[in-house]
Amino acid sequence: MILACGEETAEIRIEGESAVVGQRRVQFGVSRTGERLEAIRIGPNAFPVRVAREGDRILVWCAGQVLEFRRAGGRPARRSDSAGGLSAPMPGRVRKVLAAPGDRVARGDAVLILEAMKMEHAIRAPRDGTVTKIFPREGDLVEAGAVLADIQ
Repeated sequence: MILACGEETAEIRIEGESAVVGQRRVQFGVSRTGERLEAIRIGPNAFPVRVAREGDRILVWCAGQVLEFRRAGGRPARRSDSAGGLSAPMPGRVRKVLAAPGDRVARGDAVLILEAMKMEHAIRAPRDGTVTKIFPREGDLVEAGAVLADIQ
């Protein structure tokens, strides 16, 4: 997804326990109470956080500051509609990864199971192809529009 904070805009991708911000990879960990995010760990440092969403705005309180993020230019195009990616239709938790890199899939084959709103949703291949990469791991939380897999 593409986020803006003030005048800065960056493409953000979450890949397991790292985030790719522009061209930079940042290793991180999270602490949760249930579904509530409590802290983010970057290296040996933990930062308490609170997050609130309002439409496309995301307000983050961290280290005594409140930062406002928003989707840049509206909702970006889904990669599943263009470059061979499969994206999350809604936020949720990856419950099961059913395909691995190198697996051939046919249009409609379930690639992974996403749990959202207390229901399981099969995320299916949009076309025939070969899975080249699965980005999240089982148990990862993903946002709507997050790239889940590449299918070539």
